[in-house]
Amino acid sequence: MNNVSYILATLMVGMCLPLMASSNGALGRTLGSPYLATLCAFLIAALLVGLLIAVTRTPLPVNGQLLKTNWVMWLGGVIIAMNILTFSIVPQKIGVGNTIIFFIAGQIISSVLIEHYGWLHYAAHPVNWVRVAGIMLLVTGVILIKKF
Repeated sequence: MNNVSYILATLMVGMCLPLMASSNGALGRTLGSPYLATLCAFLIAALLVGLLIAVTRTPLPVNGQLLKTNWVMWLGGVIIAMNILTFSIVPQKIGVGNTIIFFIAGQIISSVLIEHYGWLHYAAHPVNWVRVAGIMLLVTGVILIKKF
């Protein structure tokens, strides 16, 4: 895949987040619990990824590969749980548009901090006035879209 394909795939997945918020919320209401809705989302995701692993014949870890990991490498699962649970609860409280606004703002803030400090093995890319202006324009644009 080239960069355009990655960008388009990411854009498409991002476009699904409001749908996920709505469907998880509806599932949570129907099942009587956002926690059950989150569990169902995880089960479906696990089944689909398991199928993908089988179809692509992805080899399973061997020779203690799992023991060579550290705790930071496992944060993705915690973050996914927080993400799905948030999208099962918050949109019904503050609206899907507002949820997405704060979700995007959080992503922008953490991305800039990660790159500014070079955390997680990323090259340092210090914050400057141009990046701050870009962040402000992005957040302002999302707010304007939501408001009007």
